[in-house]
Amino acid sequence: MLYPEQKERENRFKLALRMGLPVFALAVITVTSVLMRYFNHIPTAFIIIAFAMLGIMVYYLFYLIYQGFNERITDPITHAFTRQYFTTLMKRELKKRDYTFILFSIDNLDDINRRYGFANGDRVLYDIAHRLAEYFDERGMKKVPIAHFKGGDFIVALEGRQEEHRSVMELMCVKFKHYSINEIEIELSGSMTDSTRIKEMDKIIERLFELQNERRKMQNENEEEIDPGTIEHLVIRAIEERSFSYRYQPGFKAGKIVLYEMAVKLVTDEGKLVHQKRFMPVVHRLGLLRRFDEIQTEAAVEAARKIPADRKIAIHIAAATLRHTRFLDHVTMLMSNDENMKERLIFIMSENNYYHQSRQFNTRLQAYRRAGICITLDRLGGLHSSLRYLQELDVDMVRFEGYLGREILSPKVRAVVKGLKKTVDEMNLKSWIRMIETEEEYNAAESLGIDILQGKYLGPIEELKEKNNEVR
Repeated sequence: MLYPEQKERENRFKLALRMGLPVFALAVITVTSVLMRYFNHIPTAFIIIAFAMLGIMVYYLFYLIYQGFNERITDPITHAFTRQYFTTLMKRELKKRDYTFILFSIDNLDDINRRYGFANGDRVLYDIAHRLAEYFDERGMKKVPIAHFKGGDFIVALEGRQEEHRSVMELMCVKFKHYSINEIEIELSGSMTDSTRIKEMDKIIERLFELQNERRKMQNENEEEIDPGTIEHLVIRAIEERSFSYRYQPGFKAGKIVLYEMAVKLVTDEGKLVHQKRFMPVVHRLGLLRRFDEIQTEAAVEAARKIPADRKIAIHIAAATLRHTRFLDHVTMLMSNDENMKERLIFIMSENNYYHQSRQFNTRLQAYRRAGICITLDRLGGLHSSLRYLQELDVDMVRFEGYLGREILSPKVRAVVKGLKKTVDEMNLKSWIRMIETEEEYNAAESLGIDILQGKYLGPIEELKEKNNEVR
């Protein structure tokens, strides 16, 4: 048992003792006074039973008080429902009627805590919870369940389907778009779903956070919903049967194709395609990431056999997978079985959170490089971890953050890319930029001397087409 847990139990016992002691003292005084007055008339057996009952009553009273501290309904910071109580409550309610669930997120809570302190962050959470309640109350929606789930995330439950409440969420987000509390600016966003397709509360919550992540990435909000349970089935079946679709986008150097970046989609039983943004969270949740990356590596090897020998296949491999011993063994075996595969594969890696055991990570990366794999560090200029890794990991190539290619005509962005390019050159690494969409962007990137250019202007994402040992 953790020390904080021990202190918590001690504190609960002391509180229960303080609350129960007056009752115990009153009961003892009452029994004692009765015995002193009628002692000669009361049978001995009755006295024994009375004291036994008194002991049992006191014990049970202490037990109820002690256990009562475990059954918390509201969050101590926001005074909204706790996650556990809200989930239990809505599981019961979903058996009776349909509900719409709205996830409201304070997107800049981390920044608020860092700039203004955690006390102010807590006050913001409290204020938002009560402003949400006031907002619904003003529209005649009484007793709306509001729960504080984690961080800056609140979930609200409204009776009915989401078509009835979509305007509520949109108006709320508009109202809070330029909202501030004590001069602290609040950035609020929302997502919603209902129980018409998804009946399990846990799945509904997962779907809400998936939709929120998609919204943050400015992806299509109108995408047809798929039951998370169905997604799990599709992922498991796809990995077992390797039901994936592959398309490729070329990368150019001096006007010549030098690589193809592989994009992966899942294929359903009906032949429909599911984007990675929908199924990759499930792959992570099911613990199938390494197996998924192994399958994609095997597919990349097969694709490399179809293209000219002077071109490579680039695939995204999770950093966590690259650190896994079994994945290294799998890749080493693949490469040793075909000597022609050396220098034909590119592993693209990035990581949102910096991995502090970078020395061990670097040792593992060098094993891939010795096996003939080109390692590319992705999203330089976008992720703090990529800049740290550039200093600590030995790689072959660096790819800049996507928006740097899209905004390369901006003087400031161009200056940033120029500085990054100079840094990369001094480290004797190759440079790669993507999202080149126009001739002007192509000319700007070309003038900076970036080694590999990629984007719709140069070549779309399409299937590999073999013809006379060439790919169109």
